[in-house]
Amino acid sequence: METKGPVISQRDDPVAIGESMGDTRSPSHASLLCSCVMSVLFLTLATAARGCMEAERDALLAFKAGIVDPSRRLSSWRRPVDCCRWSGVVCDNTTGHVVQLNLQNAEAYYDNSTVLGGEIRPSLLSLTHLRRLNLTQNDFGGVQIPEFFGSFGRLRYLDLSYSNFGGVIPPQLGNLSTLRYLSLSSYNLRIHAGDDLHWLSRLSSLTFLQMNFVNLSTTSPDWLRAVNQLPSLQQLYLSGCGLAALPDSLSRVNLTALATLDLRGNSFNSTFPSWLFELRSLSYLAISNSELYGTVPAGFGNLTRLTQLDLSGNSLAGSIPVDLWSLTSLTTLDLSHNSFTSLLLPQIGNTSSLSQLNLVQCSIVGSIPAEIGRLTGLTELRLSGNSLTGRVPAEIGNLSSLTQLDLGHNSLSGVIPVEIGKLVDLSTLDLSDNSLEGTMSELHFANLTELVVLYTYANPLTIRFHHDWVPPFQLQSIKTDACNLGPSFPRWLRSQEFLTDVDLSNTSIEDTLPDWFWNSSSSTIMGINLSHNKIGGVLLVSLESMTTLMFLNLSSNLLRGRIPVLPPNLQALDLSSNSLTGSLPPTISSQLSYLFLSHNYLHGSMPSSYVCDLQQLYALDLSNNQISGEIPRCWQEGSQLLFVNLANNKLRGKVPESIGNLGNLQFLHLNNNSLFGRIPSSLQNCSRLAVIDLGNNNFSGNIPAWIGQSLPNLQVLLLRSNMFSGYIPVQLGRSSNLQIIDLSNNRLSGSVPHSFGNFSAMISTSKSMASTVSNIMDFALSSFVASESISLVTKGDEFSFSTILRFVKSIDLSNNDLSGVIPPEIGSLFALQTLNLSGNGFQGMIPKTMGDIKSLETLDLSFNKLSGVIPRSFSALNSLSHLNLSYNNLSGAIPSGNQLQTLDDASIYIGNVYLCGPPVTKSCSDDPNVDSTEEEEYESGSHVLSFYYGTGLGYLVGLWSVFVVMLFKKDWRLFYFETVDKMYDKAYVAIKIRLRRN
Repeated sequence: METKGPVISQRDDPVAIGESMGDTRSPSHASLLCSCVMSVLFLTLATAARGCMEAERDALLAFKAGIVDPSRRLSSWRRPVDCCRWSGVVCDNTTGHVVQLNLQNAEAYYDNSTVLGGEIRPSLLSLTHLRRLNLTQNDFGGVQIPEFFGSFGRLRYLDLSYSNFGGVIPPQLGNLSTLRYLSLSSYNLRIHAGDDLHWLSRLSSLTFLQMNFVNLSTTSPDWLRAVNQLPSLQQLYLSGCGLAALPDSLSRVNLTALATLDLRGNSFNSTFPSWLFELRSLSYLAISNSELYGTVPAGFGNLTRLTQLDLSGNSLAGSIPVDLWSLTSLTTLDLSHNSFTSLLLPQIGNTSSLSQLNLVQCSIVGSIPAEIGRLTGLTELRLSGNSLTGRVPAEIGNLSSLTQLDLGHNSLSGVIPVEIGKLVDLSTLDLSDNSLEGTMSELHFANLTELVVLYTYANPLTIRFHHDWVPPFQLQSIKTDACNLGPSFPRWLRSQEFLTDVDLSNTSIEDTLPDWFWNSSSSTIMGINLSHNKIGGVLLVSLESMTTLMFLNLSSNLLRGRIPVLPPNLQALDLSSNSLTGSLPPTISSQLSYLFLSHNYLHGSMPSSYVCDLQQLYALDLSNNQISGEIPRCWQEGSQLLFVNLANNKLRGKVPESIGNLGNLQFLHLNNNSLFGRIPSSLQNCSRLAVIDLGNNNFSGNIPAWIGQSLPNLQVLLLRSNMFSGYIPVQLGRSSNLQIIDLSNNRLSGSVPHSFGNFSAMISTSKSMASTVSNIMDFALSSFVASESISLVTKGDEFSFSTILRFVKSIDLSNNDLSGVIPPEIGSLFALQTLNLSGNGFQGMIPKTMGDIKSLETLDLSFNKLSGVIPRSFSALNSLSHLNLSYNNLSGAIPSGNQLQTLDDASIYIGNVYLCGPPVTKSCSDDPNVDSTEEEEYESGSHVLSFYYGTGLGYLVGLWSVFVVMLFKKDWRLFYFETVDKMYDKAYVAIKIRLRRN
C-alpha cells in the first residue's frame, strides 16, 4: 500500500465508535451498578447459549464456498463452531448479529499465498446488520466490485483497496447512506467516461474517502462539486488518479471539516486554486507532481492548523509566499523541484515547529539567512540544486536536532564553519559541488557520532586529519572526489568497518594501497572509486574474497603487475590507464556489465568468454593494449552490448560474421589493428550503430552500399587508411545523420556522389550529434563511463576528439584516386567545419558554392588538377583558419578581405604558377591576361559558350548534309554502317579485356 498522509486511528474509527460495549459511565448507586452487571452477564450467557444467527451462519458458509483460500485462513469456518468465533467475524455482543467481516490480508507484501480470491457470492446480503466489511489486500482476479455491495443498508466501513478488483466502480455504492469510511484504492478500477462522481455526493455521512490510483482521467471537471457535497469529510485521498482538472474556484466551500487532502500525482495542468485557503481545518495538503504552474497566491496565513505541505514536482514560479513562513504549526514543508525565483527570507525563522524543510531544485537565489538557526526543531534541511551564494552561516550549528544537512550543488563559497561539529545527531552531511574552500579538520567532526554519509566532492577543499586520529563515527558512504586528501592514503579510514561506498577519486593521493584497506570493510563494501590519483603498487590476491564488491574503479593510476582473480560478484570494473601487464584474466564475473581495461600493457589473446558468456555486458573496452590473435567468433544473439572498443591492439584476421548478432550495438571501434578482408555484411543487422571506426587496418573490397541503407542512426564513419577500392556508393547520401566521414588514404575512384549534399546533420548548425555519442556515455554509475573518442586529421595534424565530439562535422576523402568535378552540392553543407579533398585527381573549377559554408574552418584541396580562379566567395569564409590550395592549376588573382587576410603563408598556394597577388610574390599587374573580376570571368565564359553553340550548330548542319547524301547513295550508306559496326566491336573487346584485368 502506498505511503499516505494522516489516517484515522483505530480508536477514532467512526465504526468502532458505536460498536463498543456501551457507555462506561457508572450510576451513583452500587446496587444499580450491580444490577446492570448482572443483566449484561445474563444477556451474554443467553447469547452464548443461543450462538450466532443460523441464517447468517449459512450465509457465511455459502460465501466461503465461493472463496479460494490457499492458506486456509477460513479453516475455523465450520459447523458446529459458533460463527461469532470464526476468524475475521465479529458479532454484536447483545443481539448476536454479525456486524463486522474483517478478511484483510495482513501478509500481502510478504507472501501472496495468503490472499483470498474466487467469487464473492450474494449470500452476504443475509448479513443485514453488517456495519464493517474489510477485504483489503486480497486478489479477486480483476472482477468487478459486486453491485449488491450497495445494498448493505447499515454499512459504515468499506475497505476494498488493493484487492485486484477491476472494471468500473458500481455507482450503487452511492446507496450506502450510513457509510463513513470508504477505501477503493486500486490500479485496476476506473469510472465511466464523463462520470462526475455524483454517486459520491449521496454519502453524506462520509468522513474518510480513499481512491488512490483509481483511473479518474475521464471524469468531468465537475468531480470537485460532488466531493464538495460531503460536509463531514475529514480525509480525502485521490493521488495518482489522472485527474485532468482542478477548478480554480468554488462558489461555496462545504468541506469545512477537511483535515487531510492528498491530490498527488495527477495531471491538473492548472494554477494553484485559491479556494484551498478556505479549508481552515486543513492540517495535511499534498498536491505534488500534478502539473501545477504559475505563481502561488497569498493566503496560506489562513491555514493556521496546517502541519504538512507538499507542493513538490510542479512548475510553480515566482516568489515563495511570505505568509507561508507565518505558519507556526507547520512541521513539514516540501517545495522541491519547482521554478521559484525567490530569496530565502529572514521570516523563515518564524516557522518554529518546522522539522523537515525540502527546497531542492527550486531555483532559489541569494544567501542562506542566519535566521535559519532559529529552527531548533529541524531534523532535515535540504537546499541542494539551487543557486545559493555566500557562506554557510555559522548559525546552522544551532540546529541541534538536525539529522540531514544537504547544501550540495549550489554556489556557496568561503570556509565551512566549525559549528557544524555541534550537530551531534547529524547522519548525512552533503556539501558537494560548491566553491567551498579551506581545510576541514577534526574540529568539524569531533562530535558527529551519528554520521554515516559524508559528501564533500567537487569543492576546492582540503580534508586533513592528524595521522593517528580515530573518528567518532562509522561511515557507510563517503564521496570526497576532487578534494585534497593526499598525498598519503587517509589512515583514518582503517577504523571504518561498515563502508559500502567509497569515492576518493582525484584527491591527490600519491601512495600505495595499504593492505588493511581491502580488509577493513570487506564484508560490506559494494563500490570503490580511487581513480585519477597516483596510487602505485600491485593489486592483492585477496581481492577475490571481497564477495560484496560490485563496482571497482582504479583507473588512471600507477598500478602495475598482473590482474589477480577478481571478486565473483563484480558488475563494473575499470582498471584502464595504468601500467598493468600480463594476460587478460581468463575468467570474470558473469554479472559484469562494464569492463574497461584500456591503456595498459596487457597481452595475449582475447578470452572467448568475454564474448560468449557475459550476457549482461553493456560496455567492453580493451583498447590500447597489446592484445593479439583473432577476434572471438561467438558473439551471441540477445547480447546487451552497446559499446565495443578493441582499437590500438595487435588483432589480426577477419571480423567474424557473428558480430552482426549484436542488435543493440551503437559504438564499434576496431581501428589500428591488422584486420583484413571485407566489412562483414552481417553488420547491417546492427541498425542502431552510431559510430563505426575501422581505420588503419587492411580492409579491402568496395565500401558496402548497405551502410547508407541499413544504418539510419549512423553519425560517424571512419574507414581511413585501408585498401578499399571502387566507387563511393551513392547510397551513402541517405545517411542523413552522418556528420563525420573519413574515407582517406584508400584506393577509391570515380567521382564524389552528388548525394553528399543530403547530409542534413551537416546542413544545420543547430543540429548536433545525439547526447549518447557526444561527450561521454554514462553507464548508470557516475564513476563508470566509457569515453567516446575518435582521432581526426584537421588543420594538417591529427587530433583526438572526445568531449567536443558532438560538435565536430567533417568530411575527409583525401589521398584516393577520385576524379571529376567537386560537386557543387557540397556548398549546401552550411555547418561543415573540415573538408579535405587533397591528393586526388579532381578537375574543373572550385565551386563558388563553397563560399556558403560559413562554418568552414579547414579546407584542403591541394594536389589535385583544379583550374580556373579561386572564387571570390571565399572572402565570406570568416571561420576559415587553415587553407591549402597548393599544387593545382589555379590562376588569376587571389581573393582578399576578411579572414583570408590572416592566411598570409604563400606556401598554401605553391604549385599554382598562374596565381597572383598577395601573399604570393607575383603581381597581378605583371600579367595583362589576368581576369580581375568575376564579371570578366563570366564574360569570358560567355564567349566560350557562344563558341560551343556555334560549333555545335555547324556540326548538326554538316551531319544533316551527310545524311541527305547517304539517303540517295546506297554505296555510301553501306560503307558508313560497316565502319560503325567495326568500331563498336573493337570498343566492346577493349572494354571486356580491361574489366578482366581489373
